[in-house]
Amino acid sequence: MPTDALAIAPAILAVVLVVSAVGKLRSPAASAQAFTALRVPRPLSAPPVVRALPWVEIVLGLALVTVGGWVGVVVSLAVLALFAAYLALVIRARGFDTDVDCACFGSLGPGRITRVTVWRNTWLLALAVVSVLVALSGESLLSRVIDGTAPWAWLLAAAAAAVTVLLVVGLGSDSPAGASADAVGELAVEEGDYLRVRTPAVPVTLADGTSTTLRGLSAERPQLLLYVSESCGSCEPVIAAVPTWREQLPQLDVRLVLRFGPESTALTSIEHPISVHDTDGLIYETFDLRTPSAVLLGADGLLAGGPIVGNVAVPEFVEDIRAELGALT
Repeated sequence: MPTDALAIAPAILAVVLVVSAVGKLRSPAASAQAFTALRVPRPLSAPPVVRALPWVEIVLGLALVTVGGWVGVVVSLAVLALFAAYLALVIRARGFDTDVDCACFGSLGPGRITRVTVWRNTWLLALAVVSVLVALSGESLLSRVIDGTAPWAWLLAAAAAAVTVLLVVGLGSDSPAGASADAVGELAVEEGDYLRVRTPAVPVTLADGTSTTLRGLSAERPQLLLYVSESCGSCEPVIAAVPTWREQLPQLDVRLVLRFGPESTALTSIEHPISVHDTDGLIYETFDLRTPSAVLLGADGLLAGGPIVGNVAVPEFVEDIRAELGALT
């Protein structure tokens, strides 16, 4: 019979799987975007697979604590394989040129992949290994609860820890994607539901080698800046849509913002409106951007929208701009 310490491993993983599934169900668009950003092989990133994943997590989580015998061993091995795949994806994503959101917990908790994400997934994989050992005993956690041999002290301690973490970290923010614009921290005025802040005078390099600032760039015309990378899978539909957006939005300049210098990326464009190059990462740091992102700079020296992040949210943002400009004409 497994020790008390081992017996709580499947309970912890069951909670993780269910919480992960709920987060994905709350933010299906973010989950779909994550599959693209993580460059999941095409057969495994098809829409039916993306939609099915949270339900698979729920089934595995519940089965992990309710099913015993050889079926329980199969379930625990499936959970082990799932967490091994998650760990492999985040380790590979750490080697990408741009930061990636895994949407591991959907709308719950942080999504950007960092070194902490790798350690977290390594820990979860270790718990999955322990869960296999527990399953080999032939007893499910539920059966132990029913016959009175469950490690109640450990289970209550684990539950208390889980509740504490949820209360401290929170269950995700309901604030809109553009709310991070207040990180610029300059003069601000309130207009409707969007807090407009002064466009930062961040220096940038243009494709022709000249230098300017974001504020100077938007001094005469509004600027729709699209922060992208040629190595970012999620950016592909955004980059492909740029010519169409330029035709649909003649009132403003639609520009690609690139992390590398003009000579270091195939996306460099010297045709008006020429590309913007954030070689020092100042735009990236100022707005806390990821790829793809969009920011709208007003010609009045104030931000007019964004930053918006994601290959689903960015096109929606552009469509909102188009509809708003159309209503004004």
